[in-house]
Amino acid sequence: MWTSSDCRVGGEFKPLHVSYHPAAVQVRRRSRPTLRCLVVDLGIVLPGLDIDLGTVDHPLMTELRRIAPTSPQGQKRILSISNPLVYRIRVSWKRGATWVDEAPAIVWLCAVGGREDGSDDDAYSWFVALHHRGELLPSEDDRLRDRAEAAIRLQRGLTQDLLELVDESLAMPGTERHRVLGGWAPCRALVIQGVDSQEVWCALGTRGSDGTFLRPEIRNLLFAALEAHLSPALFEIRGDWPAGPIDWAEIVKLAIR
Repeated sequence: MWTSSDCRVGGEFKPLHVSYHPAAVQVRRRSRPTLRCLVVDLGIVLPGLDIDLGTVDHPLMTELRRIAPTSPQGQKRILSISNPLVYRIRVSWKRGATWVDEAPAIVWLCAVGGREDGSDDDAYSWFVALHHRGELLPSEDDRLRDRAEAAIRLQRGLTQDLLELVDESLAMPGTERHRVLGGWAPCRALVIQGVDSQEVWCALGTRGSDGTFLRPEIRNLLFAALEAHLSPALFEIRGDWPAGPIDWAEIVKLAIR
């Protein structure tokens, strides 16, 4: 796509041509199959919430992951469906219908079928039939599943960062260590090594870097993971910090072992 404007060059106005390519401004899109497509069309048993459906192993999903960053560029429309705009994807004799969900930046694999011209089982007839039944696009269950997976990924990332921070502190007693868990929740840890005991202090921020608050359920899960990691030990919530004051948005947990 081209746009033009005028600029002054050497006292004269000259046309200035600016080139723009859509790929220069892109949102990083994820790829996912709808639940119906996963189970019915691909024949894959629905895995637990700890599995990102965008990573399932299937040739059409591999192809979708490849094209998702630029979809629907380079794809042909399925003209038998006028609205919404759905596009073709193919691997061997299999055909798929994809739809770009702009708000969450997801390219959905909505349906899959075999291409057999003139057959009642023709993939495009299947796509149209699903569209007429209102079953082609992702449902609220699909969006709920996506949010649940995201929550689990967040919890795992926060937990991993917390335990790594504590391990760093255990390796360097007397040195206060800091980390922003998951790039969002500030945390610090300090280990005080005694003659017969060891104190492990952990101050978890309850307010994230974006100003939102850490949900109590997530905080409790993080502290539970901390206790399991340091067990056996005695644990208590504290209102102080051995190396200075605590922030109002911090919750301190002490482990003595």
